[in-house]
Amino acid sequence: MQVLGDMENANHDDLKKEIERGAFVRAVFLAESLGLPKEETRNLQARALCQMAVEYRNALGTQKLARQYGFSRADLKETLNQYVEKLRHEGKVRMLEPSYDHHTRKYLTFEEWMALFFKKPDL
Repeated sequence: MQVLGDMENANHDDLKKEIERGAFVRAVFLAESLGLPKEETRNLQARALCQMAVEYRNALGTQKLARQYGFSRADLKETLNQYVEKLRHEGKVRMLEPSYDHHTRKYLTFEEWMALFFKKPDL
């Protein structure tokens, strides 16, 4: 069935494009719909969570994605800490610098934001 093969190739191309443009939540959706191996999907899920937390500092989005993806509190904390260390190692510390947090009305480093995030009991 050539048509199915073409559709599958198109879907893989779409997945590649989403990853290249940094749309990791969308990439996870596509990876799951393509039935990719759990390890590959889990890696994309981790990237989506890191993006939501570190780049966007979106606590509610991070919390919802972690639940949806089945990340435990400990898994999420470990994933974020590993990403922070990777950013530091690569010299990409700009995302870790203070950013305005509308809940506290203060500028918080990512580490400060993360400490407040993990104080929440409903995570």
